[in-house]
Amino acid sequence: MRFIVIISFYLIFQNVAFSQESLPGTPVICHFSEENSFTQILPEDFTTGNARLTATSNIEVTYIDFPEQAKIAFEKAVSNWEKYLISSQTIRLKATWSTNLTSTTLASTGATRIYKNFTNAPYSNVWYPVPLAEALSGKELNAGEYDIDLSINSKINWYYGVDAKAQTGKYDLVTVLMHEIAHGLGFSSSMSIVNNDTQGQYGQSGSAFVFDVFMQDSGKVKLTNTGIYGNPSLDLKKTLTSNALYFGAKNPKLANALPRLYAPSPFKDGSSFSHFDESTYPAGTANSLMSPSIRAAEVNQNPGDLLLNCLNEMGWQINGLKGYVVTDTEIITEENYDIKVFPNPFEGLLNITIPDQNQPRVVKVELLNNLGQIVQTAENQDITVGTTILNVNDLPGGIYFLRILDNSKVTVKKLVK
Repeated sequence: MRFIVIISFYLIFQNVAFSQESLPGTPVICHFSEENSFTQILPEDFTTGNARLTATSNIEVTYIDFPEQAKIAFEKAVSNWEKYLISSQTIRLKATWSTNLTSTTLASTGATRIYKNFTNAPYSNVWYPVPLAEALSGKELNAGEYDIDLSINSKINWYYGVDAKAQTGKYDLVTVLMHEIAHGLGFSSSMSIVNNDTQGQYGQSGSAFVFDVFMQDSGKVKLTNTGIYGNPSLDLKKTLTSNALYFGAKNPKLANALPRLYAPSPFKDGSSFSHFDESTYPAGTANSLMSPSIRAAEVNQNPGDLLLNCLNEMGWQINGLKGYVVTDTEIITEENYDIKVFPNPFEGLLNITIPDQNQPRVVKVELLNNLGQIVQTAENQDITVGTTILNVNDLPGGIYFLRILDNSKVTVKKLVK
């Protein structure tokens, strides 16, 4: 069978009509439970052909007063996250071994700054944490500054091991750090209860966080829909404390089971909204990493599919994430149509494998940089085995987009070099 590969795709990037702005970020305060869980969710095996075999991002940590044994656990958590995230920009993290956090606090973490209306921002007038803003824009926005500020309570009875073993009365440091880094990456809401606990409100300087944009009520109405919810308003407060709050992931596989957020009544400062619901995802289950209260002897060193989907919706490209591709305008499912593009990150050659469906058709392929400029094409090539190779050796490092149109099927993949 022969394929003719030609080019006729134009990827439309948003032309931002507003100037870039930034503000200091807001940390999330995380608490703990003294109850022992004795549960283990192990990290993925990155040594047996897994798609995340090597790091696709770089997290650089500066340690303040950290003991050496705690640094080892930190490097393990960082190594785990580096194999999920795809970014051409180094994520600079400041880690402080703190004596100033309250006795009930495990850690405090947040992006150092938030940005809106930067180059390639998917939404106008929406705040993005600086690590995500840099990944999307393909450039450093806060030169010489840290991207994430993470403080760990030095007075906690920590387990420093990296063997994922649950220890009575001890808190697994790798687990807590996996959780905290997710907050710094953007798993954080600006929603709050204000005006003597009578109204719900969100945003900084009039703009929502990107996390807020995906928050929905039980009827799948966005909380940022000002035609339904005032900001601030009593109605918003009722929904924020309804125990029926969801993250509006577009993955078709989650259509009937959207990620449920923690929305108790009364509101719990430091826990509400910026975590998954504890009762829906209890300790020991696959998506429990982002529950609001980590227990002693609870080990979870795997982000879980729901967290990875949420980060991907907000704009993070996740290495090896299956099932759909998100662009500004469309969601593409690939359940029965598994185009493979490898390696990712790529270097000299980029391989594109297109399934053989035993019928002649026209396939269109184009590679663009993060400014929407065409940088490589495959044109009028005869493909006899369903695979084509692009020579991309001369391309500079950065984020790229590959789009394949095969009859009515459309696939967009974000790549990094």
